[in-house]
Amino acid sequence: MNDISDTEIQKILDWADENSVPDLKWIEHDSYKEGGYFKGVPRDREKLANLTSLNLLGYQLSELPKEIGSLIHLTTLYLSGNKLSRLPEEIGKLIHLEELYVPGNYLNFLTPEIKNLKNLKILILQENQLTDIPKEIGELTELSTLELGGNQLTDLPEEIGELRNLTKLTLWKNRLATLPKTMNNLSSLVEIDLMYNKIALNSDDITWLNKLIEDDYSVNI
Repeated sequence: MNDISDTEIQKILDWADENSVPDLKWIEHDSYKEGGYFKGVPRDREKLANLTSLNLLGYQLSELPKEIGSLIHLTTLYLSGNKLSRLPEEIGKLIHLEELYVPGNYLNFLTPEIKNLKNLKILILQENQLTDIPKEIGELTELSTLELGGNQLTDLPEEIGELRNLTKLTLWKNRLATLPKTMNNLSSLVEIDLMYNKIALNSDDITWLNKLIEDDYSVNI
């Protein structure tokens, strides 16, 4: 347990107890190919220190402890269906994270420290209260899926065009009026959903979207 101190482990365990997050347990569910999934925070210190997947689905959490950033072996983090308004800056310390799921929360701010998640491939932020996305999003160059539907976004940073490995982008039900000029740099994109916005498409936007449609990709506008 050299990567995380006993004090940090204890703070995570205390937080779990205070928020009624149970010990790690198996939840049977037929819709999962494995027949279910693990959920909760392990009380075994060694297991917690080496955890690779953490599922905190639906515990009505309003905040995460900053010590969560010490769980550096995490590759998958599920935070769906809670009451989080922001993620701690320390989330940027999870440098091995590949999948981050935070739909159905109250997020109104996304820390720029997310830029440090260089291995992130899937970022799900739909149905929150985000009004903007930090420009640092462009540094997540391994990202293949970015879901931002059901927020309150009024614009997107130009840096989103740096996501050259992005294959899926959902932006439905926001408040977007325009798209950044860099969108046509998303050379790997095969699926985009812009439904329920009021976007004034310019000629470049139309040319780009028509090209996606001609290539038989999924386009919803």
